[in-house]
Amino acid sequence: MVSAEERHFRVIVRVRPLLQHEVRAHKEALHVHEQEVVLQTQDAFAQSTTHTFQFDDAFDARHSQAAVFDRAARPAVESMLQGFNASIIAYGQTGAGKTFTMEGSSTEGHGAGIIPRSVRHIFDHIEQGRFASPTRFLVRAAYLQIYNESVSDLLKPELCNLTIRETKRRGLYVDQLSEWVVRSPAELAGLLSRGAAARTTAATKANEASSRSHAVFILIVEQSQALPTLVEEGPAANGARRFCVAKLNLVDLAGSERARTSGASGVRLQECKSINTSLSALGNVIFALTDTKGRPHVPYRDSKLTRLLQDSLGGNCKTTMIACASPTDAAAAESLSTLKFAHRAQHVRNHAHVNADVDQKLILHRYETELASLRTQLLERTRGVVDKRRLLEVEEQRRQAEEDKLEAIRELENRSQEVLQEKAAKRRLEAQISQMEGQLLMSGGAVAPSSGLSNEKVQWEYQVRLAELEREREAIERDKEQVHRYKLLLQKQREILIALTSRLNERDETILLLQQELDIRSVRIYELEDSLDRKTAQLIHLQRVSLEHGRLGVTSISGERPERSEIEDWDQQQMLCRSSGASGSLEAMSITSGSGESYSLLILYHAVTGQILRIMCITLRYCNLSDVSINLARPPNFRPKWCALATHGVLTTAKWIRLAVYIG
Repeated sequence: MVSAEERHFRVIVRVRPLLQHEVRAHKEALHVHEQEVVLQTQDAFAQSTTHTFQFDDAFDARHSQAAVFDRAARPAVESMLQGFNASIIAYGQTGAGKTFTMEGSSTEGHGAGIIPRSVRHIFDHIEQGRFASPTRFLVRAAYLQIYNESVSDLLKPELCNLTIRETKRRGLYVDQLSEWVVRSPAELAGLLSRGAAARTTAATKANEASSRSHAVFILIVEQSQALPTLVEEGPAANGARRFCVAKLNLVDLAGSERARTSGASGVRLQECKSINTSLSALGNVIFALTDTKGRPHVPYRDSKLTRLLQDSLGGNCKTTMIACASPTDAAAAESLSTLKFAHRAQHVRNHAHVNADVDQKLILHRYETELASLRTQLLERTRGVVDKRRLLEVEEQRRQAEEDKLEAIRELENRSQEVLQEKAAKRRLEAQISQMEGQLLMSGGAVAPSSGLSNEKVQWEYQVRLAELEREREAIERDKEQVHRYKLLLQKQREILIALTSRLNERDETILLLQQELDIRSVRIYELEDSLDRKTAQLIHLQRVSLEHGRLGVTSISGERPERSEIEDWDQQQMLCRSSGASGSLEAMSITSGSGESYSLLILYHAVTGQILRIMCITLRYCNLSDVSINLARPPNFRPKWCALATHGVLTTAKWIRLAVYIG
């Protein structure tokens, strides 16, 4: 049988101890002897049957959490730190101790499970290697669950119904799954606690806190190690590094259960069906991978669980499966099913390799450096308006470079033809030399002494011609390298040209939009200026008319009391503005009728009630008085500034002027 190291798939069994309520009611039917597991079962006729299984390792109640981690999980964690993908999967019936094995009863101390111990081991490795080697680490974490065939983020519960995708660059991944950069075990412990609190659990007859979903805690470790300089110059001369990205999947599967045993109903029954369906799909994948007939199709896509664990099952991963079982005779049937599943899984073979990359990452580093340089150049060029003449020059340079490239390719083809001709000439010379040597042989194998000089001359010419051919071959190789560098340069120039063209188009569109907006604003400004000119002319005219009207006898706009003589002048002009010895207010209004005639309206208000006492209309030139009857309901404190009145049947516009007078 192939060893676990060769197949990269280890299967380990862990048997939990009897619980307090099981000690009296049940007896122990499952026993562990080193790597051997023995199960005693009884059929309906009380016939006892012994089942013996051999696994890579086995644990029972005598083994602590630390021992389980050291022998079962530590090799997978160390493989991940070496650059391999690794997975630790806890499988078994409900209540068999899967969650206790993976998470433990606490994050510290003897009760810590595989996940907190793996985290501690990773950061211990990083701390120990900080001073030993110039390696830089980046640790990220993610936590998800598969509940009723729906993938959700346990660290961001609002992200649900996530999609599993696969690309050539990233492989299998969950789209939009949040990844958290962590710098200490305490931060990881906080994420683990938060995700565990969001995980779906419920009480059943088989388990008081039964996990109703499959949980996957993902640790991604990126390592960057400096390498000796691979190039003499350029951006990558001082930046060559070896990059390594590895992933550790820590999987706590929901327990398989029978609805009759667990007493599930309603929502719990639907969860039970979904769990059993996904575990059945997992069994089908294991069966397909271990089929001796070599089934061409492995049904990874039958379930979200198998799709997510595709790399862990027959892919690029070192996988450790921990099959958890109950020792009681009441659960013997479920334990037998678990052991048979684990025994068959031992035949799965993975194909793990280190996820290290030097050349591609080096190219990526050089690309990022050049990209930063191009961005700097672009920023400098975009500080002003892009010069179109410069763009035309770049286009001309690109066209000239294309022509030079074609010319170089034609020259290379001509050189290749010459090399082929030289090789043919070389073969002809070799044939000629062989023929001449055959002719120089005498009887007994001796060479004629008279032809020695001729033979040496031919050999010398052959060596000279061979050296020339070698020099031409080296020149052609150098030309090929130069053409290759020229192609790369042309590609970079083309990318720069495309970027500049795109930037220029965006700038032209922006300028066009700004120009349109400027035109609109200019038209608006012209309209406002015309309106302002008209208003100014009207204001000047009204001020002139107001100054002319100021001779009507009102002495002060500020409200100073006029003299008695001034009021008597008003009487002489037949203004009829007398009252019964009370203070009042007078408002004057200039009116221009449609026919061009100018009038003045005087409205007298009572000082207390604000009622209109009299409305009078006079002309400016002749001062002839004529009363105009206008029914105007004027509320108190109402002071209109502009209004329209119908005077003599003509619609006119009037401007009100507030004048304070004293009526004696």
